[in-house]
Amino acid sequence: MATTRLAKAALAGLGILMLAALGLTGCATLQGSQSSSSTDTANVAAPTLYRDFPDILLPSELKVDPKRTYIVQGSGTTTGILTLKGWVDRDSSIAFFKSSMRRDNWRELASFKSPSASSSSFMVFVKENRTAIISIHEELIYTYVDIAVAPSAAEAAGVLKEVPLQ
Repeated sequence: MATTRLAKAALAGLGILMLAALGLTGCATLQGSQSSSSTDTANVAAPTLYRDFPDILLPSELKVDPKRTYIVQGSGTTTGILTLKGWVDRDSSIAFFKSSMRRDNWRELASFKSPSASSSSFMVFVKENRTAIISIHEELIYTYVDIAVAPSAAEAAGVLKEVPLQ
């Protein structure tokens, strides 16, 4: 009877030990898979997108601020001001837009990087018949990016000639 009790206790102890070992390896496997997937996610670049202006790429970290956005479509062109906001660095935003605008065949006319992140930095780009001005500044919580697109002076003059004055 004492041997049976001892055997049952040993068997129970062995079972507990096996469950503990199995639990620890399961956690290690789970942690390993989580760290590899987070590493994979970190290696993948954040997606970018085009929105109202078909040739101005936007970083996915920035979201449209509808209270500050005004887009007009007509005469085969889209103009207006698209305002974006997000938790991004001003300098990385400037680098992103300089690079992506160049890839989309915009030519940089001028840029001004303000000494302070809280005051606006500007970049001016031109394309065949349009001008884009991108303003970037940081506020307390968000970084704001204003993208203003308008017909170039020659294009605007042509549109005005087409509209009869009354």
